[in-house]
Amino acid sequence: MDDKYILLEQYRIYNEAKDRFIDRTFLVNRFYIVFSAVLFLSMIAIKSIFVDAYALLLGIELFGLAVCFSWVSNQDAYSSIIKLKYSTVIEGIENRLPASPNKDEYAKLQELRSHKKIILLKDVQKWFAIILMLLFLGNGLLDITGFLLTSFLSVQ
Repeated sequence: MDDKYILLEQYRIYNEAKDRFIDRTFLVNRFYIVFSAVLFLSMIAIKSIFVDAYALLLGIELFGLAVCFSWVSNQDAYSSIIKLKYSTVIEGIENRLPASPNKDEYAKLQELRSHKKIILLKDVQKWFAIILMLLFLGNGLLDITGFLLTSFLSVQ
């Protein structure tokens, strides 16, 4: 076989692997979105049905914080792995090919991001996870405050 054919085939295989990896990232993010939404809606439902269920609410809020933290960490890990695959493998192969479509696409994307003309879905998902984390934290603090006030006022 010709070396250029083997190089091109490796390039194709790595691009397909990168695309499958990105698809897997979207599936994982979809899981986190649904799971954290269920936790948040459960928290709201419990607050409206059981007024004094502080322990249950605090448990859900702490679990929600852990899920959101895991989500953000997972996004960072996936992003790092994709950058590593791209910069070391695909870009290295493209340097030996006549055209560099991935490198050109990445350069254009960076240019658009630097001019604030584009917002990536991964950025939106990360902010969504952080906002949810803050909501779980805020509700947890409110519930702890409510529990302490209720306990303090019932002692008086």
